[in-house]
Amino acid sequence: MGFLTTRVRCIAAYAVERVGFGVPEVVGAVGDEVLFIVDGVGGFQFAPLLVRRALRQIGSSLCTILYDWQFGLTGEIWTDLMWVRRNRVMGAKLARKILAFRREHPKVKIHVLAVSGGAGIAVFGCESLRGRRIIDTLILACPALSPTYPLGPALRTVERCYALVSRRDRFILGIGTTIFGTTDRRFTRAAGCVGFRLPPDVSQEDREMYDRLSEIRWTPELRRDGHPGSHTSWASPPFVRRHLLPMVHGRPLLPEWTIVGERG
Repeated sequence: MGFLTTRVRCIAAYAVERVGFGVPEVVGAVGDEVLFIVDGVGGFQFAPLLVRRALRQIGSSLCTILYDWQFGLTGEIWTDLMWVRRNRVMGAKLARKILAFRREHPKVKIHVLAVSGGAGIAVFGCESLRGRRIIDTLILACPALSPTYPLGPALRTVERCYALVSRRDRFILGIGTTIFGTTDRRFTRAAGCVGFRLPPDVSQEDREMYDRLSEIRWTPELRRDGHPGSHTSWASPPFVRRHLLPMVHGRPLLPEWTIVGERG
């Protein structure tokens, strides 16, 4: 499935979902687990609506909670990308929201899916949890963070973390973040394009935290699942239907690569 075909199908699915069901904060009843979804810059809520549509199509009862952190009018991407002080504040608000949910539902498993620039918000939020291991699964889809951003403090708060990486994401997370910067304001190709790396002078304690992080790298075989490797094609309904829930539950169907030690 090519880029244009995938894009057209994703946009059509997004439009149907938005018109048919709107953009409520919460969808579904809280059961044994919940998925917080943090979209990228611009406020379109593209990924959350595609994820909800795919979950509905497979009959999943997973409760989803949308975290709306974006600034201003829909489409105003530059403030979302560049206002790092506000983004850290919004990350802290996400942490408070997760803590409030935990107090109300102490036995429910909490998962977080964060997309592109929203991956920065989710990581900032995890840092604000101050080492309390509250989140079962953190998925960073095409993260617009710099490759050596220190993830140790965030990883202390999760059981496991997956980063979806594609070297074909050259326009948004290659050229785009080199010119306009990553969410943590570094002018380089983002981790969603080239993968994460251990930061310089990482402590042994933080190095051990990186054992909780696995990268899932794009391969040509994923075209069969509607993911040709572009920035948002991981959110195509076929890919979400096949891969999201296994990943949330810590059993991804795709090869995992660690960034500590030998890289595949």
